[in-house]
Amino acid sequence: MSFPERLKAARLALGLTQEQLGFELDVTKSTVSAWENGRDAPGFRLFPALKQVLGVSLDYLICGDEAGGIADPAGTYGAEVRSEAEAHLLKRYRKLSRSRQEGLKALLD
Repeated sequence: MSFPERLKAARLALGLTQEQLGFELDVTKSTVSAWENGRDAPGFRLFPALKQVLGVSLDYLICGDEAGGIADPAGTYGAEVRSEAEAHLLKRYRKLSRSRQEGLKALLD
C-alpha cells in the first residue's frame, strides 16, 4: 500500500471527507485529493497534524509500518472500549473537528 492509499484509508476509517480533513489541516479539499491521488504530497510541517487528526503513527503513514496503522476496524485505535455504545461514541468524537472536541471536553469538565 502506498502513502496516498494509506492516507485515504486512514481518512475513511474515521469517516472524514476530504473537505473535513482539509479543514483540520488548513488546506483545501483539492489539496487532500492531490495527496490521495499521488499528484502531490504534504509538506513536512503537516505531518504532526496528520498524525494527530488521523490517529495513526507517522511510521505507518510514511513507511507503511503496520504496527501503527489502522488495525482496529471499529476505529478505536487501541482505546479500551467496554461496549458497542462506547465504541460508537468514541468513533463519533474522533470525527469532530479539533475545536468541537475541545468544546465537548470543556462541557464534560
